[in-house]
Amino acid sequence: MNNLPKYTLSFILALSLHLAIIGLFALNTTDKPHPVIKKQLIEPDIIKASVLDENLVTEKALELKQAQAAKQLLQQKQQAALNRQIQQQKLRLQRAEQEARKQAAKRQEIARKEQQKLQALKQKIALEKQKQQQIKQQRLAEEKQRLLAKQRQKEAERIAAAKRKAETEKREQERIAAAKQQQIAEERRRRERAEQLKIAAAQKAAADKIRAENARMAAQAAADAQALIKRKIEQNWNQPSTLSAKLACTIRVDLIPGGDVMQVVVVKSSGNQIFDASAERAVYKASPLPVPTDPQVFKQFRRFTFVFAPN
Repeated sequence: MNNLPKYTLSFILALSLHLAIIGLFALNTTDKPHPVIKKQLIEPDIIKASVLDENLVTEKALELKQAQAAKQLLQQKQQAALNRQIQQQKLRLQRAEQEARKQAAKRQEIARKEQQKLQALKQKIALEKQKQQQIKQQRLAEEKQRLLAKQRQKEAERIAAAKRKAETEKREQERIAAAKQQQIAEERRRRERAEQLKIAAAQKAAADKIRAENARMAAQAAADAQALIKRKIEQNWNQPSTLSAKLACTIRVDLIPGGDVMQVVVVKSSGNQIFDASAERAVYKASPLPVPTDPQVFKQFRRFTFVFAPN
């Protein structure tokens, strides 16, 4: 059914082409006898022309030749026109056939796409049926699993209840035993704490006594060191003869371990620069100073301040 327009159009074009060719042939056949007729009419003229002038004969022959050439030229033009018509008709026929083939190909492509759509729809329907079947089977399997799970849950709850009861009884017994043990342990810890507090109090009293003794000894050592340092500085002091005997200045001294003097600074002047300078020289001259050997006591003498008043 789809090829019917194609064959109808081709038949009409072919029929038109044949009719045109037949018409041109009929035209040519009507023109061809004229030369014969003219030849038959001219032959008697040529026979009778024996007495005519030669120039007239030549002129007539030239006219006939020109007429013949004109007729041939006309026939050639008609033939060329016919050929063009035939060629154009062939081209129209080819174009019509090409268009028909395009239309047929287009219809085939549309039919193929429709077939593909139909096939895809069938596949989609089949897949949907398969999916629904799988969903149904899955639901049945899930329902079966739910029933089994429910049964297992009931059994597990029964077992768990029995286990909880047993554990509750066991915990109660353990609680009673633990409470008894805790009471015993608490009493033991109470006695131990009382003993520890007693021991700690005794240790603290002894430590306080030791610390007090150490502090007393450190204070004594510091006082002894201060006295020794002051005495050694005064021994190394050269009193200027022109100074008053009642002058005093405050000096800060920086030491290193061993008693060596690093720096001497007069932080409160006596008012007399000569006296202050003599006091600084006395400290440097007395280095190293007799500091305590105990590191804890020596910390007090890393930097200390004293009043230098030798008189």
